Amino acid sequence: MITAPRVKQNIKRVPEGYLVTVNDSDQNSKLIINLAVQIARTIFTLAILSQLISILGRLQIIDLFVVRLFVVIITIALLGLLWGWSKSIYASIDQILVNLSFSAPELIFTNYPVSLGEETSILFRRRLRSGKTIRESGMVNAIVTCEECVTYDSGDSSESATENVFMQRLPEILVPAYESAIEVIFKVKIPVTSPASFEAKNNQIKWTLEVALDFPKLLKETSKFNFQIQPQIFPQTASII
Repeated sequence: MITAPRVKQNIKRVPEGYLVTVNDSDQNSKLIINLAVQIARTIFTLAILSQLISILGRLQIIDLFVVRLFVVIITIALLGLLWGWSKSIYASIDQILVNLSFSAPELIFTNYPVSLGEETSILFRRRLRSGKTIRESGMVNAIVTCEECVTYDSGDSSESATENVFMQRLPEILVPAYESAIEVIFKVKIPVTSPASFEAKNNQIKWTLEVALDFPKLLKETSKFNFQIQPQIFPQTASII
């Protein structure tokens, strides 16, 4: 039997099948640190610019018109920076609140790893915490992709190239309101002509399932899972003597 090289992933056996989770065990801590850095950067920038404008206003050698023009230019640039930073801060806060309201997204395969040419059922699930329910319906979209990533030497440095080998957009699924979890089942057929998962020093073939959630006033996010595809397994036949 030919086996595919092992691909790093979070997977464990559960009563329903094989559970695959996102490879990020400390996402909230990273979000909080990033949020603190963004807020500190904003406050520091505002303090520096206010001091600079105050100094310019006290200088007698600079024409008042030049000072006013400089203040206008700085204000416009600052508003642009603050707009971009405020969107980033809002996105971080929103993601933290989502993670506090929902458990981590997960996939459950009926069989694993999946073989080339095989059809399998995949359950995507994200539960609400503390017995809450989803008050509005939403849509779930998913895409299966296979990418080949190659790293090669180019002079004194190394470069990488990625080629999309296979992509399949799965049917959109409606999740009704007043459910305690977002749960959908995808039917996936892996083409027998596609390459199996592979991981070497300078060459990787990665299979991923990307799930996008679109729930108005609740959450809009995308989760990306790696999973393993092995070569086609042929049943062994008894030899006749």
